[in-house]
Amino acid sequence: MQRITRAQVASRRTCTVCHQRKVRCDAQEVGFPCSNCQNASRRDCQMHQKRKRGSARLPTPSPVPYYTRTLANPRTAIPEAHTPSSSDSPVLVPKVETGGSGATRDEGPNDGDDVEYVYRRQLMEFIDQPQFIDRPIDKDARLTYIGTDVSNLSFLVREQFGSTTSSVYHFPTNRIPRRHTCHDPGRLPVEAVQLPPKPVVDRLLEAYFTHANPGFPVVDETLFMDQYRAKDPEDPPSLLLLHSILVVGAHVTYDEPDRTLMKTIFFRRAKSLFDVRFERNRDTAVQAALLLTWHADGPEDVAANAWFWLGLAVRTAMGLGMHRNAENSTLVPHNKKMWRRVWWLLFQCDVLLSLQYGRPQSIHLEESDVQKLKPSDFQDCGASTRIEYVFQMTELCVVISEALRERFRLKSTHQSKQAMLLKTDEALANWSLHLPHSLQLRVTPTIDTWAANLQLVYNAALILLHRAQPYRLKIPRTHREDSDICITAAATIQSIFQCLCDRNEIKCLWTSSINCLFTALIQLSTEVRFSNPVLAISALRRYDSALLSLRELARYWPNAQSILHFFENSVRLQESHRTPTQANCANLDAQQDSDPNSRIRSGPVRDTLDHDNDPQTLISSEVPKEASRPSFLTARSSEPRSENTPMVENGSQATGTPAFASQQQNSTAADQDNSGEGIESSWHEWRQAYWQQPEFEDDFLFTF
Repeated sequence: MQRITRAQVASRRTCTVCHQRKVRCDAQEVGFPCSNCQNASRRDCQMHQKRKRGSARLPTPSPVPYYTRTLANPRTAIPEAHTPSSSDSPVLVPKVETGGSGATRDEGPNDGDDVEYVYRRQLMEFIDQPQFIDRPIDKDARLTYIGTDVSNLSFLVREQFGSTTSSVYHFPTNRIPRRHTCHDPGRLPVEAVQLPPKPVVDRLLEAYFTHANPGFPVVDETLFMDQYRAKDPEDPPSLLLLHSILVVGAHVTYDEPDRTLMKTIFFRRAKSLFDVRFERNRDTAVQAALLLTWHADGPEDVAANAWFWLGLAVRTAMGLGMHRNAENSTLVPHNKKMWRRVWWLLFQCDVLLSLQYGRPQSIHLEESDVQKLKPSDFQDCGASTRIEYVFQMTELCVVISEALRERFRLKSTHQSKQAMLLKTDEALANWSLHLPHSLQLRVTPTIDTWAANLQLVYNAALILLHRAQPYRLKIPRTHREDSDICITAAATIQSIFQCLCDRNEIKCLWTSSINCLFTALIQLSTEVRFSNPVLAISALRRYDSALLSLRELARYWPNAQSILHFFENSVRLQESHRTPTQANCANLDAQQDSDPNSRIRSGPVRDTLDHDNDPQTLISSEVPKEASRPSFLTARSSEPRSENTPMVENGSQATGTPAFASQQQNSTAADQDNSGEGIESSWHEWRQAYWQQPEFEDDFLFTF
C-alpha cells in the first residue's frame, strides 16, 4: 500500500462539511458532492478554502471552470424531458464571476481595497467623478438614483451642477466588486451554479418564449438568445435570469409530477442566487423576481409566492428609479426601453394582486412620471409579442387601480363610492368600446388566449365592483343593472375557462386567473338559489363547469387546491345554507299533490323572490332564514358533469347577456300573475325530470 506523504495530505481537496467533522473526504477522487455528503443528502458540499493569516478579504469561489457529477438524488437531479431520472453526464459549472446584461468582469476601481475603504470613498467618488453628466450608464457603470428633492444626495447634486441636472434623476457611478455586494458567496450551494443538459434548456426556453413571454414580455428574447447561443464567456446570459426563465418554461411544458419537480429545482437555484445577491445588475434582479411570481411555494401568501416576489421586484425597481422618467439621463437606449416595459408590467401585476387579496397597492401612479408604452419598447422581445394586448391590459389596470383606491377607501361616503362607480363604469365602457378587433371577446373553440385573459380580468373586476356587500345590514336599494352585470360577467368567465380547458391553454394563465375563477364561482353559487327552477338549473350547470375548470387550474397552481377543496367540502357552509331540508321538500310535494294547478313557486318561496323584482336581493346574503327553497337549489351530485349534459348556450353573447339572464325578466312577470298561465308542471313532475336524489349526504351543494 502506497504511503501518503504529509505534503500530499496538505494538498488534498476536502469539502467544508468533512473538514468540520474531521473525517476523510473523497471529493478529490469523485468530485463534489463527496460520498459523505451524498449519503447524508446534503446540498451544501463545497471545497474548503483555508484562510490566509492577516487577510481581511472574504473568500471568493474559484474563477476556473470545473466539472462535477450530477447528484443521483431525484430531489436535486435534473431529469431528461419528462423522465424524472438522474443523468450521469457531467454538468459544466460556469465561472462564478459571470453576471447578466453585460457584466463581464469582477474588477472594480478599488479591487485591492477592503470593504471599509470602499464604503469611505463611495460618496466622494460619486460626486467627484469626471464627466459626471455625460458619462453613459452602460455595462461598465453602476446606476445611482438620487431620489426626490427631499433627499440629501439630490440636494448635493443640484448644488454642484446647477440647473443642468434639474430634470435628471439617474446618474452613473463606479462598479463595486462582487465580493462587496454578495452576501457570503462562499456558502453558495454548488447546485445553484449547475446547468441542466442543453436539450432540456433548449426545450424550456422555447416553451417560455412561445407561451409566456408574448403576453408577459419581461425578457428581451433577441438579446437573451443571442447571448445564450454565442457561448461567449465574456458576455454570458445571467444565470439568475436563466433559472427564473426555466421556472416559467417548466410551468408551461411538463405534466405532473414532473412539473412540480422541475419548477422546484429551478426555483431553489434561483432563490439561492437571490439570497447571496449573486446578480450584480439589479435591473436583471427585478426581471427575475417578476418571473418567480409564476411559482407557488407552499400555502404562504404573504412572505412567499407572488405577493412576496412582486414586492421585492417593486422595491428594487423603485430603488433604481424605474418609476421616474429616464429619458433625460445617460442610460443606454436599450435599458430605457426595457425599464419602461418592465415598470408597466410591475404595475399590472401589482393591480391584479391587489384585486385578488384586497391589499394596498405598492405602486401609486401619481408618484410616477414614466411615459406610456411605445411599440419600440418591444422591438427586442420577439416577433410573437402581443404588443396591443400589453397596451390594453395596462389601460385596463389603470382604470381598475383608480376604482380600487376610491371605492374601497377607508374614509369615503356612500355617495362618493357610487359616484366613483359610475365614473368607473364609464371608463370601462369606453375602454371596451375602443378595444381592437383582435382582442374583442369571441367565445369560440379558437378563442385567443391573450384576448381571453384580458376579458377574464375585465369581467372579474366588474363582479368585484358591482356585487352587493353581505355585511351591511342596511344598504340602499341597489340597481337592477348591478345584478345583471354580475350575472353576465360570471357567465362570461365560466365560458372562457371552459374554452381554455378544451384547448389545454390553462397553462398560459398567470396566478391572477385563480381570483377570476374564484370570483365567478362565488357569483354562480348565489345564482343557484334562484326560485325559478329554469334559472337555477342553468346556474347549477355553469357552476359545475366552473368547478371542472378550477380542478384543471389547480393542476398548475397548487394554491388553487384550497379553493377547490373549499367549494367541494366546506361543512360549515353546507350546514348553514342548506335550506330547505328534506322535510321542506316533503311538505312542498304534499302541497303540490293537493293543488295540481298550483305553481312551482308558491308560499314561502315567493317571499324570497318578490322584493320589487330585484334579483340582487337574491344574490345578497340577506335572504331570510325562514324562506324555503327546493332542495335542488342547494344540492348537487358529486359526480362530474357528463359530456352529454346540455349546457345553456350563451345565445346573447354578442350583447354580453347570458340566456338565463333574459329568462329571468320573463319569470318575474309570471310570478306576479295569479292566474293559471305560465308554468303548469307540478313540483313533483319537475323533480322527476330534472332533480336526482344525491347518493350521500356530503353531496349537497353549499351556497353563500
